[in-house]
Amino acid sequence: MEKLSQKYKKLMQALSTLEKAAQTLRIFVKEGVSYNPHLDYEEEYRGLRDSAIQRFEYSTSLKSLSLDLFWKYLKVYLDKVLALPDINGPRPVIRTSYSSNIINEEETENILKMIDDRNRTLHIYVEEIAEDLAAKIPSYYAVMHGVATRLAPPGS
Repeated sequence: MEKLSQKYKKLMQALSTLEKAAQTLRIFVKEGVSYNPHLDYEEEYRGLRDSAIQRFEYSTSLKSLSLDLFWKYLKVYLDKVLALPDINGPRPVIRTSYSSNIINEEETENILKMIDDRNRTLHIYVEEIAEDLAAKIPSYYAVMHGVATRLAPPGS
């Protein structure tokens, strides 16, 4: 269970940084004011948006993809709690999590969409993709945080 607790701690740290980036972007857009005198609103917006996307796909302080931390936590959970070892890759882990009733159908669909969106950002940078992903980050955070909280190891 120690491995599960360690994975959980790293996952929750990554989700915390993602939440902060998403909140900062939301507040910036709501207020509609640039705070950096050296940047216009659009430049500052793109920087904040890209930061949120970067935290979704990569958490530099943890040297691991936030989404990867999430599915790898599910993998360890399946192994240690449900005794379902040797499930490899994000999609098989997500599907097994669904068939094992630890995530529901809606969560499964959202997580699979997250994987697709993350893969799109890793291979090509297109403004429309960035805007689409930035709009989804708050709901993706909510899904990952909700599942992680529900599946917290004892004593966490």
